Amino acid sequence: MGRILGNADKFTDKQVAETLTMLVAQGVKRGASDIHIEPHERFVLVRYRIDGSLCGIHKLPRASLVTVMAQLKKLADLNEQENHAPQEGTYTIEDEDGSRIGIRLSTMPVFGGEKAVLHLSASHGAPLSLEDLGFWGKGLNVMQHVLTSPAGLVLVAGPKHSGTATTLFSLVSMVHTPLVSTATVETHHKHRLPGVSQTYIGDTSSMSMSNGLKAALKQDPNIIMLSSLPDSETIQQAIQAATKGHLLLAGMHADNSCQAVLRVRAAGDEPFLLVTSLRASVGQRLVRKLCPNCRERYQLSAEEQKELNHTFGITTQSAFKKVHELEMLAAPAIFGDVKQLSTTGLAITHLWRPGERGCESCDRTGYKGRTAIVEVLENTEALHKHLLNRDVNSAAVLQAAAIKDGFVPMALDGLVKALRGHTTVSEVLRAVQPVA
Repeated sequence: MGRILGNADKFTDKQVAETLTMLVAQGVKRGASDIHIEPHERFVLVRYRIDGSLCGIHKLPRASLVTVMAQLKKLADLNEQENHAPQEGTYTIEDEDGSRIGIRLSTMPVFGGEKAVLHLSASHGAPLSLEDLGFWGKGLNVMQHVLTSPAGLVLVAGPKHSGTATTLFSLVSMVHTPLVSTATVETHHKHRLPGVSQTYIGDTSSMSMSNGLKAALKQDPNIIMLSSLPDSETIQQAIQAATKGHLLLAGMHADNSCQAVLRVRAAGDEPFLLVTSLRASVGQRLVRKLCPNCRERYQLSAEEQKELNHTFGITTQSAFKKVHELEMLAAPAIFGDVKQLSTTGLAITHLWRPGERGCESCDRTGYKGRTAIVEVLENTEALHKHLLNRDVNSAAVLQAAAIKDGFVPMALDGLVKALRGHTTVSEVLRAVQPVA
């Protein structure tokens, strides 16, 4: 790529555009979520974010930056002469197999020129099933039941880059049919949902999430999806809509499912409305999946077992028994081709790690793709009592009560997936810290 762009200043617009299309197509082929084009003193570094981690792929000639940036701005209909202020725009390209790829371009003046980030969204991507997303066991059963509800509020919580948009996209795809009206209000154009009325709120739009929800409600949809609940006004409108016969799916920035529920309660004046409208709250994070072709199973030493038990708070016989039972339940659902269990009723005996040298399938990284570690907080009678009690303001208190009803926290969900060879303990701990 660097050789191709060596004479970029002499290329025609069409040649530069074709070269950039090749760069994007390679990113899509590698499964990149975005492409970073960064100026350095002697070269321009192109990095792809793959499975959540950035890796350097190309070094372009320093002289090519101006030409590349000008062409990117032209494609996204931005001001080509403006290089001292950030800009944002979108455009689409068509790859070799005819599929359309949506690109959200963000430019930013930095030392040495401008940096560009291309966020990629392949429009041909089919929605994932709940199982493919990472749901299993009781959490899967709760969500399948929740999605049969004609009305109510479902929260999907996590920090940025935790996969909440993908989960919401899949949930909408599961509940939308030609017999209902479905509307979405989204902050970014990430997925196209056939048959669904979608509204996008960008940085340059005069419409807010609250205004978008008001407008959608006037058209009386059966199902509404909001990509986020940014403020108290929107939260209150969402609760009201959920109590009046709409099924409302909403994303939320929160550390976990319990914290999300408490934030929604804090935004409203009448907790009983939340109690009657809430169906479930999902918390999630993304972790890298082990490559199934080169992962390795290994036996833990006594010291490693002790450290693992301490980290995850597995210190009693009943705790070991619970982990063992969860692994047995997960075995058919998560890497069902692995017959051996990694636990007994008394200990965790084995774990999984990346192959030492990886393989061609995973580009020698040991990891391939990502999955979610999830928790599903069901709205039970025990939760009702805590939500109606204004003195209960701790997510830990809600979680402790939910665990008695079979709730599986994110960290424990991640541990079970690590036991089954789906990911590693280090990936789980990078994503979420266990509450012992």
